[in-house]
Amino acid sequence: MPRSSLFYETLDELIAAKDGLFVPEVKKASSPADDQARLFLEIVAFRERYGREPDAQSRSPEEMRLGVRLAAFRKAPEKARGLANFDQYELLTAVASEKDAVPASLDDLIASGDDLLVTPDDHIFEFRATPAPMPKAESDMIAERVPCKEFEKFAPIFDEFVSDIASGVRTTVPTNSTYQIATGDMFIVDGQLAYIADVGAWMTRGDQKDARLRIVYDNGTESDHLLRSFGKALYRADNSRRVVSPEAGPLFYGRDLPVTGCIYVARTLSDDPALIDLRDHILKLGSTTGAAANRLAGAENDPTFLLARARVVTEYETRGVPPKKIEGLVHRFFAGACVNVQIPDRFGRKVDPREWFFVSPESVDQAMRLIATRKLHLYDYEVGEDRLIPRS
Repeated sequence: MPRSSLFYETLDELIAAKDGLFVPEVKKASSPADDQARLFLEIVAFRERYGREPDAQSRSPEEMRLGVRLAAFRKAPEKARGLANFDQYELLTAVASEKDAVPASLDDLIASGDDLLVTPDDHIFEFRATPAPMPKAESDMIAERVPCKEFEKFAPIFDEFVSDIASGVRTTVPTNSTYQIATGDMFIVDGQLAYIADVGAWMTRGDQKDARLRIVYDNGTESDHLLRSFGKALYRADNSRRVVSPEAGPLFYGRDLPVTGCIYVARTLSDDPALIDLRDHILKLGSTTGAAANRLAGAENDPTFLLARARVVTEYETRGVPPKKIEGLVHRFFAGACVNVQIPDRFGRKVDPREWFFVSPESVDQAMRLIATRKLHLYDYEVGEDRLIPRS
């Protein structure tokens, strides 16, 4: 018998015997759980590489994609439980905090929550759980307007505000959801002037602070809304505004508000060849609840200071507002001038400091003055010309 015949005969026998060598391998279809694990492990790999979780607001598309994915996993308890065995860095058990989102106007910044009513120690790595909703029975009480029996005492105040607005001594700025309200404040809501004649004692309702207000309106009526209820009314009303005066309502002086920290401007003293040409043109815009000099101590070991010594160019004292919130406002305003630089930390991992900007001290000073007079939202920053220009 020819050799070829012997070969085919043997092959037929092998196939007939269903030898495993001739059984085609069928790839097992991946399950949804496998797909979720693969997607989550990409986030874990990012954490291992950079020593931090991905930021959903990152300028890097890849990091932003992973940050958004992580946020989605955290909002899906069933998926999170299924990934527990892969969560070695407890990425899914961290409580997601609200970002220091920077509002369009400074009044919205001040009104961004109860942080201003508790402690000025606002740190980017501190997370707070979402407060429990207020009991329905308590929040449903509606304060009715009644005639103001002492309106003749308040009428001159309204006349003064109207005259000052007309002459430009006072200005009005958009506002909504305003919970930082003090005696003497004036608002425009639903086309009426509303004067805060008194703020009662603070009380705790659930996990939130509140107070009973005495609000006098220019039509001769008054109400005793709760502070948070009035804030919601401002939010719901169209074109609510706060009446402000540059001399009466700055952030950094006046009203005897407590000092909460400072915004500091620093210049690097790095002798790294890669930074030599940049160090005279970039500034670090940071915040601290203590002294700026103390914040710069040990800068040579801090990646956010480019692992080099630095010196303070100037600093601005903050009053009544956590400095981290002002820092976020400044960073957003100068975002177009943010320096894109990566340096290795002491573990060799790449770090992307995001507090350095191609901006002059003069432009920073102008921005801080506009913040103090609550007018920064009326300006834009022209990166190429390093100047602030009014919005058209």
